[in-house]
Amino acid sequence: MTRRFPARELLWWSLRGHWALALALLALYTDAARWALLLAAFAWAAGLAMDRADMPRTALSRLGSPIVALFFAAAAADLLFGSRDLLPSLSLLVLGVQSVKFLLPKGSRDGWQLCAVAFLEFLAAASGTDALAFALFSFLFFVASAGAMGALHDQEAEEAGRPSGGYAVPARTAAAMLLAAGVCGFLASALLFAVIPRLEFRQILNRFGRAQGVVGFSETITLREVTGIKSDRRVVARVEFPELRTGLLPANLYLRGAVYSRHEDGTWRHGETTPLPVQRSGFVHFVGDAAVPDSTADITLEAADHPALFTYGYPTLIEGAFTPILSDGEGNLSLARSGHPTLRYRVRFAADLPRRSRIVRRAGTEDLAFPEEYGDVRVLAREVAGGTGTDRERAERIMRFFLSGFRYTLDDPASSIREFLFRKRAGYCEHFAAGLALLLRGAGIPSRVAAGYLGGEWNGVGKYLIVRQSDAHAWVEAWIDGRWVTLDATPPFGDASPFKMRTGTIGLYADWLRQRWDKYVVNYSMRMQADAVREGVRAVRRTGTAFRFRGWDGIGGAARRAAGGTLLAAPALYLLYRLFLRKRRNSAGKGSPHGLPPLPGPYARLVRRLDRNRLRRSPGETLEETLTAATRSRPDLSEDAARFLGLYHRDRFGPAPLPREAREEAFRLANRLGRAITGTP
Repeated sequence: MTRRFPARELLWWSLRGHWALALALLALYTDAARWALLLAAFAWAAGLAMDRADMPRTALSRLGSPIVALFFAAAAADLLFGSRDLLPSLSLLVLGVQSVKFLLPKGSRDGWQLCAVAFLEFLAAASGTDALAFALFSFLFFVASAGAMGALHDQEAEEAGRPSGGYAVPARTAAAMLLAAGVCGFLASALLFAVIPRLEFRQILNRFGRAQGVVGFSETITLREVTGIKSDRRVVARVEFPELRTGLLPANLYLRGAVYSRHEDGTWRHGETTPLPVQRSGFVHFVGDAAVPDSTADITLEAADHPALFTYGYPTLIEGAFTPILSDGEGNLSLARSGHPTLRYRVRFAADLPRRSRIVRRAGTEDLAFPEEYGDVRVLAREVAGGTGTDRERAERIMRFFLSGFRYTLDDPASSIREFLFRKRAGYCEHFAAGLALLLRGAGIPSRVAAGYLGGEWNGVGKYLIVRQSDAHAWVEAWIDGRWVTLDATPPFGDASPFKMRTGTIGLYADWLRQRWDKYVVNYSMRMQADAVREGVRAVRRTGTAFRFRGWDGIGGAARRAAGGTLLAAPALYLLYRLFLRKRRNSAGKGSPHGLPPLPGPYARLVRRLDRNRLRRSPGETLEETLTAATRSRPDLSEDAARFLGLYHRDRFGPAPLPREAREEAFRLANRLGRAITGTP
């Protein structure tokens, strides 16, 4: 095994770690073939062992092309007869080629090719996940990438027969430099991510990601369906309210996901109307025209296995970069395909509608149909609602009926609506919603069951609402005074609810971090970029106006702190840069453990000066050849050149580093020769 400097050893491992990390990301965040990933991991480990032992692998080299041909055939078969999907088939081929490359001897060209494959795998994993943990993996990938590039440049220099530069440093210093390079790469990528116009194609590649999502909200609802969802504590949505009508509280708002108009055999179902795409203009979808919006909600909806789109109140338009929205005209809004990744969209809605003039609803519609087998429930409805008064007054009487002896329970609920209304009077929110809807219909008031979420937990750190599966709820919407009105007969639990979720301070900060990740990374859009630019321009104008009319005191405190911090940080950063640069220059040329070839500082200094003045005739030309050619026409420099080359050979190939006096002499000679050859005074 070839012995290396500690820094070069670190770079060698960084290169292998770069390849391994890309494989790990592909395994964690995509549905790439497990057997192909295991094969690639085995090939990586075997190749690592053989690379360390410097094995020639002649027989494996002859088998490389046939093995690649087999993987090509397997990928084609998967595309034609297996998954029939281009992305998984292509990933199978790439993993096969990568496995062969891992096993064979690797020159610098092979290393660059494997790094390119690793970068493609990194992009595939990024397109298949929105997990916050991926940010940490991204940072590690940037650090490993910096080490990989250093290792390959070192290998290229070794293959070209020229000295490799800059690696005679302690391993700790090399690790710090790799970390700094990773930080700079990560920050540069974040800056490019923020300023480059967004191309909304993430969902095209999303099918390659690992399928995950919350469940619920199918086309039917039964007595136990919503309560079954409530046992799940996962977050469903995070909602910000840039505009909220005065008097509204986020914890009291109903986030509707589905409405059910048909009642058949104890099950509530969607209406029979065929959903059609709503009118849209770009990413703005017009979902309603009956309301004047007075509130705005920015909803980040977690990945789900159903197509339901959630809204508040009376929505008028939805802004979001996703597939066309389908509407059945009865309140159900959904995406064109079932299941979706994390979505962020803005809903403009009205919390309420004014009463309209008397509107008579056509009899025989689904939301007025009453099951024939519930004749006793119809009789009860007429007794409770009474025969006089408006629809609103009769609905209020029915609501008061549920205050007389009805209770919410999880332990001993009624097994049917009839038992709930006439005998046990105990059940879930589904019992109350179904019972209320049937009583309203029995009294001649059109009604339907709605399902979604009620309230949530307010995060005071990020100023948004956390909605969980445990907030799932069912209620009723009744057609009163020419509009759908929300009615909820379920007794309120308040803080005593068995499903209420309380998050500690650390948990709220962690959730706030996740919310910012979803907002500014996963769902960062062109609209958000435009808003950021507009706000930045406004802030600059406000600061300029305030400074022009009121001087420094007219600038806001935040702006003053930012400007002051910048002024203080600039000299400190400059000093750190100078110190680091000086330390790096002084450390170049220091000795190293016995037997390892050092890289002399005078050599590096003179080579940099010769390269800047284009005096090296080819990249592979040695220092001795370059210096001899440069001093051929300068006999007065021949003695200095000979003395410098002697010191160089001793320091480069000698058994021990140069003593301090000889190293200082080498630096003086390098400066003198460089100035004389390049004509620098």
